[in-house]
Amino acid sequence: MGTRSLTVVVQNHEVKVARYEQSDGYPEALGITLLRFMKEPTCVKILQETLPKVRLWNQEDQKHQDEFLHSIGCENGILNPKQKEEFQKRYPFRYRERFGKLEGGKILELLLEFRNQNEIVTDNDYEFAGNSLFCEWAYVIDFDNNAFEVYKGLNTLGISDEDRFFPLYDGENDYNPVKITQSFLLDNLPGEEEFVLLCKKP
Repeated sequence: MGTRSLTVVVQNHEVKVARYEQSDGYPEALGITLLRFMKEPTCVKILQETLPKVRLWNQEDQKHQDEFLHSIGCENGILNPKQKEEFQKRYPFRYRERFGKLEGGKILELLLEFRNQNEIVTDNDYEFAGNSLFCEWAYVIDFDNNAFEVYKGLNTLGISDEDRFFPLYDGENDYNPVKITQSFLLDNLPGEEEFVLLCKKP
């Protein structure tokens, strides 16, 4: 089902992950996947240890990637098999992020897989939360505040400067950024059925 969403991870007041998902973003799917991950102490520990190496993709990274693609003869962004092989060698994590099947919250598992890399640079889809007509759900794992937050889209009721995504509001769109609907302590997460019921609560 085409339910678009955003997964965000925050550590040391820095956004480390801002991953757009094209489908299955509702609590019963992506929400449950993230909940299960966060209930695995070993996974959470490794993720926290890995996050200092993680940062968001920026314009300088894009410039270097464009130069590399040009150097291997790719001018239109479409890679042939040989170019894909070269791209994978140069950007192993980005190759998996771009061409791997990472739907359903697999980005967190991918971070664990590449935890031995010196640096991990992830796609930056953070601004997608700014228009809740398109972003139907957002999930924020905030290690600074020990919280797993759930945000809901289709927000026409307004947003305040205390909201996490308020800086994304342009003041013109009828649909505001996504609005928080639930916040759970990471060390006191609910069961799956309760989680879904609370997230869907009007």
